[in-house]
Amino acid sequence: MTTPLLTMQHITKSFYGVKVLDDVSIDLRSGETLALLGENGAGKSTLIKILNGDYRRDDGTILIDGQPVAINEPRDAENLGIRMIYQELHYAPELSVAENLLLGDLPRRSGALKWLVDWQQMNERARQALQLLNVDISPSTKMRELSVVEREIIEIVKALSRQARIIVMDEPTAALTPPEVQRLFGIIRGLQERGVGIIYISHRLDEVFEIANRITVLRDGKHVGTHPRSEVTHQALVQMMVGRSLENRSEARTKTAAVVQDAVALDVRGLTKAGAFANIDLQVRAGEIVGLFGLLGAGHTILTQAIFGAVKADSGAISVHGQAAHITSPQGGKHAGIGFVPLDRKVNGLVLDMSVRKNITLSNWHVLAKFGVFQRAQEMNHSRGWVDQLGIRMAGGIETHTRYLSGGNQQKVVLARWLEANVKVLLLNEPTWGVDVGARSDIYDQLEALAAQGLAILMVSSDIEEVLSVSHRILTIYKGRLTGEFSQAEATQEKLLHAAAGGIV
Repeated sequence: MTTPLLTMQHITKSFYGVKVLDDVSIDLRSGETLALLGENGAGKSTLIKILNGDYRRDDGTILIDGQPVAINEPRDAENLGIRMIYQELHYAPELSVAENLLLGDLPRRSGALKWLVDWQQMNERARQALQLLNVDISPSTKMRELSVVEREIIEIVKALSRQARIIVMDEPTAALTPPEVQRLFGIIRGLQERGVGIIYISHRLDEVFEIANRITVLRDGKHVGTHPRSEVTHQALVQMMVGRSLENRSEARTKTAAVVQDAVALDVRGLTKAGAFANIDLQVRAGEIVGLFGLLGAGHTILTQAIFGAVKADSGAISVHGQAAHITSPQGGKHAGIGFVPLDRKVNGLVLDMSVRKNITLSNWHVLAKFGVFQRAQEMNHSRGWVDQLGIRMAGGIETHTRYLSGGNQQKVVLARWLEANVKVLLLNEPTWGVDVGARSDIYDQLEALAAQGLAILMVSSDIEEVLSVSHRILTIYKGRLTGEFSQAEATQEKLLHAAAGGIV
């Protein structure tokens, strides 16, 4: 067998006396994709940050082509041909797409003006890089003007556009539509043919089985096992990651179909926002989970913002449980009994440097204050109740700042806040984005339990498996117009993708 391109041997790392990596060894071969799996907190991020020089290992050795190397800072990793695409985006918001793509390598003009940036060459190089993913974004656009999804795509393009021997991709498809995922997979296969080794981190197991050659699983900072893709099953991987079996979601679908009630909780009529969506008519009944599926730029995310009042619609009507709701602001949406879980929970959904307790009760302080006195004991009881009910895990207890929680637990805190506010309708945007398989299953269970209690849920998701497995009914949207409606029994991947691409149902 040839010498591995990359070997990480007996890697150990502790933070404040807590061992987060315990004697972990992995290897990566030239031209292969190695999937690195595990729940949030399993040690995946720490391991790749050690590879990139963001963290110093306590013990262990890193070898490139069988030779030990010193990686003490990111520049060392870059010089060795290691490139990272982190789940947490890193970009300069006030600089253009082109400047972000070429940051640190801006082309210069020739001759006496060599100290000036060659803007024409910079934009042309950026266009060529963007064409790798057939991305239709102007190189001159400022990063702050892009959506979260578009910023994620730029990060992927940045890593792919630079020469690399090893590329680490941490949840690279979380913001991509199915066609864009397939485009990325085509690029990955092309990189493999050139001998590039890829470490691929994802919570989407269907992607792993499509693109990975081998699969390595970490749990609680330990290496559980590495197997060729052909020698391991979906259920076996889940068992390795979480240490227990999880319910099959296709079986759960049939159990949730009977809870839908007759009462219409959310009624949207003729909602229009110029340039975003037009003449939207939809209903969500009490106890129903309606999935809203569309491709990038279809208008589904801004539609939920408009229903909640975060974006002002030009025309249309919204009713909640038969009562007309005049919603012109998020406060109006909340007052009407609507809760909103945004796409970017860290920016728009949480106060990261506030405790779990305070985040949970943030939308309900007016109820917890009586005669001008805030009821601290009542706040504590309410928060602990939601922590127990939703299974929110925190290393430091309920006073832990939310920035230190895993993605899945952060999402549960956002859910708890709206449940504490006693909303009747819940709008969800990408509810399991960046969430591990165990927490994802927990969130699905909670959504089904909440629907069974009569909550109406409108769920926007680009994860077609998620939409199919959780929704009672599914709507598709294309260029701001609803193009299809499917019952749970009728919906298939082919039908949803056809309707979401503008096909006639």
